[in-house]
Amino acid sequence: MIRLTRKGALRWRAGHPWIFRPDIVVPDPEPEFGAIVAVATPDGRKLGFACWSNTSLIAVRGLPLPYDLDPNNTEALDEAWLALVDASIARRSHRPPCTRLVNGDSDGLPGLIIDRYGDGISVQTLTQTADRLKDRLLDRIQDRLNPAVMVLRNDVKVRALEGLEIEKVLVMGQDPVVVADFGVGTAPPLKVAFDLMEGQKTGGFLDQQDNRFAAAQFLHGEVLDCFSYDGGFSLALAQAGRKVTAVDVSEPALARLRENAERNGLTVETACDNVFDLLRAAESDGRKFDGIVLDPPAFCPNRKAIEPGRRAYKEINLRAFKLLRPGGRLVTWTCSAHMQRADFEKVVAEAAADAGRFVRVIERRSASPDHPTLITVPETDYLKGLHLEVQ
Repeated sequence: MIRLTRKGALRWRAGHPWIFRPDIVVPDPEPEFGAIVAVATPDGRKLGFACWSNTSLIAVRGLPLPYDLDPNNTEALDEAWLALVDASIARRSHRPPCTRLVNGDSDGLPGLIIDRYGDGISVQTLTQTADRLKDRLLDRIQDRLNPAVMVLRNDVKVRALEGLEIEKVLVMGQDPVVVADFGVGTAPPLKVAFDLMEGQKTGGFLDQQDNRFAAAQFLHGEVLDCFSYDGGFSLALAQAGRKVTAVDVSEPALARLRENAERNGLTVETACDNVFDLLRAAESDGRKFDGIVLDPPAFCPNRKAIEPGRRAYKEINLRAFKLLRPGGRLVTWTCSAHMQRADFEKVVAEAAADAGRFVRVIERRSASPDHPTLITVPETDYLKGLHLEVQ
């Protein structure tokens, strides 16, 4: 049993599942690597169960397991963890073929990510507990989902904090590149190729899937898609009949965009350029657009980067406002967990004021529903977007 300090117990009772090492009383001997442990108050009153890490600063991560489980029955605890996986997958039964099936802490499974790309499955085990149960997990996925391809994408730096090796493994199948139906809503799905071994994140950006098709309905006319990567927004926009120019600094990403556009009989213009440079040049040339998408990488990857990140977000939004025709529309995003929603909106408001534009908020958006957040854990609300109308 792991006893928390008074501070740790208060944090647990406030609903935050992450308890840091200074806020626990480390037992002697320590629990085994990745064990599921009982958690208690300083005076020994049981609070629940958690994943244990003997290397990470976050030593305890809460698990929503049945309270009456025997803390000494390892097999029952492990099976209860796998039951959480089953329940998470079942909750996504109505989702499209490309879907996040398990979203870590928000599904009560710290450090576990399972993404489905059609008949391909990509898995990340980023905590000791998830990694300890990896073999049983992969068997469970194969039995339940019968994928043609399965990949372990354990190439995330956070694994080092858990004492885990960085690895990418093709668990089953011959080719990690899968072509899957991508999309939600009334439009027919797009046929999109995902490289489960080399693509961003676990193969693609599933957290924006619903938002891409919502943006295609919101925007009109001539649209500039900035930081397009391999074209999730661009393809949805082109499918909806918009005239799209996709901008990204990566030519290989743009090449994949063009391949996916051709696969779907769509036309997307591409420009391999630094977005900041292109926006400045477009303003100098007097170019105008009906719509702009800003979906940049995280400009605030840590707390020290918040101020320079704010400046970067302000600059791209300021320049976007200047490039929009009257009645134009802007879809703008941050994926920085360290930038709170209110602060992001303040930055965008400052950019609108400096540009001298009258801007209405039409809609506030978040990650797709298969990427839920925890109400008691603001860190899980990382993806924040605005649909704006500009006069």
